[in-house]
Order: sequence, then C-alpha cells, then structure tokens
Amino acid sequence: MAFGRLTWIGFMVVALGWALLLSGASATEILVRYIGHPLVVSANLSAITQATILTGFGLAILGALHTGFGTLKHFFDTVLERTAKGATKAAAAAPAPRVEPKSFIDPKSVLERGLFKDRPYTLFGDGSIEIETSLQDACEFIGF
Repeated sequence: MAFGRLTWIGFMVVALGWALLLSGASATEILVRYIGHPLVVSANLSAITQATILTGFGLAILGALHTGFGTLKHFFDTVLERTAKGATKAAAAAPAPRVEPKSFIDPKSVLERGLFKDRPYTLFGDGSIEIETSLQDACEFIGF
C-alpha cells in the first residue's frame, strides 16, 4: 500500500513523540538544570509526548483517508468515463426505428420486427418496444 506524504509526516511525528517519551528521564534532567522546577517539567513533558503521539496518529489516519478517497474518486471517474463511451458507441450503432405519425397507426399494431445486438425486438404503433433479454442484462443496462 502506498502512503501519501501526510501519512509519512504523521508517522514521523509519532516517532518523535515516542523518542521524547523514551528519553524522558534524560530530557527532564536537562530541562531541570535550565528551568529549575522539576515537577512542572516532568508533568509537561509527559503531556507533550502524549499529545505528540496522538497528533502523529491523527495525521497518519487523515493521510491514509485522503489517499483512499483519492483512489476511490479515480476509480469512479474511470467507470463513468467508460460508461459514457459505451453509451455513445451503442447510440451510434443502433439503427433509428421508423415511426409514423400516431394519427394513422393503431397503437397495438406491429410496425417493425428485427434484431438489435443479436436480440429480437418488436416496435409497436404506440412507440413501445419489446426486446428479448435476460434479467441480468436488463439489470446491468438499468444500472442495478
């Protein structure tokens, strides 16, 4: 899995927090020499290391989510692009049915019979079309 820049920054912040936590005794001694208040320094160092670790994990999770949603967006854009190309090809390949004005046609009469993509179809006088297909193909066409 490829991690984004934000995820790696989060991991580095976590590592910094753990380094501060594990070197806490020596860091506290150095700070006590300069500040002079041992209790305040050790309490603050502990809170700082915890906050640093949690912040790093938060950044790492945020970066992973950003990468994941970016991948999903690319996937759905590709699917929509392919679907649009397929619809354009199907519309160009489909023969335009002949339809006469409704005033001269009986709605139940059969105007035309033929094959569309190797499937038999019937065009009726009211403009409706019956085409023989499988349930799976019909669901794919509709988008289920």
